[in-house]
Amino acid sequence: MSTQKTKDWFDISQQDIAKLFRTETEDEPINKIALYVIGIFFTPITLIGALIGYVRGYKKFMDPIDMPPKLGPLLPIVRVAMIIGAALIWVALFALYLILPWVWVDVLGMNNKTLIYFLFGNFIFSVVAFIFFKKWQIGAASVALEKDKFGSARFARPDELAEFQKQNGLYIGGANTFSGMGHLLTVAGTRGGKGRGLIIPNLLGMGNYSGSWVVIDPKAENAAITARYQRERGQNVVVLNPWGLLQENIGDAQNYNPLDILSDRTSIHLIDDVAVIAEMIVPAESGGNNFFSDNARSIVTGLLLHLVTSIEDTKERTLTTLWKWLRYTGDDWNKLIADMRTNDDEANGLAVRMAGSEIMKLMEAGERTYGSIMAVALQSTSFLNSPALQQSLSHGFDPATLADGTTTVYVVIPADKLQSHSRWLRLVVTSMMRAVIRKPQNRVTFLLDEFAALGYMSEIEIALSTYAGYNVTVWAILQTLTQLANMYAKNWETFIANTAVKQYFSINDNFSANYISAAIGMTSHVIVTKTWFRIVGAQSNSRPLITPDELRRESGTNMFVFINDKPAAIIPKIFYDQVDGLRGRYDGNPYIKSCPA
Repeated sequence: MSTQKTKDWFDISQQDIAKLFRTETEDEPINKIALYVIGIFFTPITLIGALIGYVRGYKKFMDPIDMPPKLGPLLPIVRVAMIIGAALIWVALFALYLILPWVWVDVLGMNNKTLIYFLFGNFIFSVVAFIFFKKWQIGAASVALEKDKFGSARFARPDELAEFQKQNGLYIGGANTFSGMGHLLTVAGTRGGKGRGLIIPNLLGMGNYSGSWVVIDPKAENAAITARYQRERGQNVVVLNPWGLLQENIGDAQNYNPLDILSDRTSIHLIDDVAVIAEMIVPAESGGNNFFSDNARSIVTGLLLHLVTSIEDTKERTLTTLWKWLRYTGDDWNKLIADMRTNDDEANGLAVRMAGSEIMKLMEAGERTYGSIMAVALQSTSFLNSPALQQSLSHGFDPATLADGTTTVYVVIPADKLQSHSRWLRLVVTSMMRAVIRKPQNRVTFLLDEFAALGYMSEIEIALSTYAGYNVTVWAILQTLTQLANMYAKNWETFIANTAVKQYFSINDNFSANYISAAIGMTSHVIVTKTWFRIVGAQSNSRPLITPDELRRESGTNMFVFINDKPAAIIPKIFYDQVDGLRGRYDGNPYIKSCPA
């Protein structure tokens, strides 16, 4: 009752009163008192030694992590530094005793009155020592303020990277792995070591990654070096190699039909998946007028939908049939369109019939317009002319097995066909992604070397924003950021923002160097004026933590790595053939005769 009255009368509570009289101790005043006691009873020299130890500990351990120059709370290592400083002072005193023993005779022979003078003198000298220390503290604090005046960018400390050194996942350089569900971006110039330093170490199990792989493998180099190890660790190794590159090194190739993901005619996703396949064949053009490419894509979409809903024979249910159909003329073409307009598939027949009618309308739009549209469709499917590629497009590997987490697919393509047959790569990557997200289970990483060859893919944009939740990881590897900007236009920075790990090394172009330097951030360059005893003043100016020129030079031997929201880390390059723990796992590089197995 009295408590309530107190609350009403003074508008306070018992908790307020208790808090008023509660003593809250702080570390700094207690530490100061302790140091005064040390100075009085163990001489100011001992105090000075402890303060010298503190200053050194501050510079080495507190300042790098932006701790203010206060005496509390103290890091354990700083306490140790103070104890060592005090002890070294005693060592100095002992040395003095050896040199001038008569001094100690006088000190040890003091009477009580002299002892009082001695302690008082210690007190005065301790105060003087603290005055000098206080001036140093003020100077150090002003330096700390100046350090953040124009920016506080810094590189990641070892303790900030420690969490990435105790987990299994994708190897990202040094002793670091990434086990999160985010995506990765690597930008490295030609001959920069992205294969030796990242791709091959991952395929040799350096990060203890558990899951499936889809690896774009120009020249079949990765398969030749790592396929044996992948088989030995229990992976189902699949090699897609239409042109038989290095077949003696990597074994027989399997067939793969991207249209196999469209085998379920009753699927509610069928029309959408057909549209995505069509986009991989007829990509959207950069620029304003997409009339011809859009209509060519519509024709391809309609033909694909008719193909998968009307043909039962799996040997004919391939992209080769689409290639043939688009080259029909006269009565053959007219009959095909007529068949589309009478398609009676229960689930999607109406969509096919409407597509046939749309093609008829385009044919009636005029020979010039229709001819231009068909020219785009023919050009977009010309990559299917290759007999070797046609033979590889029959039914074979089932992409749904990727979700089991124990499959490794090497997608092999000769370097001279990266541009001419990029649409095949687009089809393989997209169809496999779609197969995985339909029944997501274990992790699947799409390691997309020579990513620029794929061109713009809306599927990749969707994957970066949503597919991580389906256990799908996209790892895009480019040579410059200019390539990314050209492909994804206004969205290229969004592309970067949607990746959890970004790696940059062997940077040689100005655009990439300027962007990365800006991403690392600005810092304050502090100019300190000091005397023997204190810091007199500090002035700062703005500068990049690392300039573009410095970055180009440094990136030859180191990687600049961003992991989630951590500051950029500098990680030395390590190549698979320099790691003792990987010896015996890899085979020789067939392109380098002197490369050891």
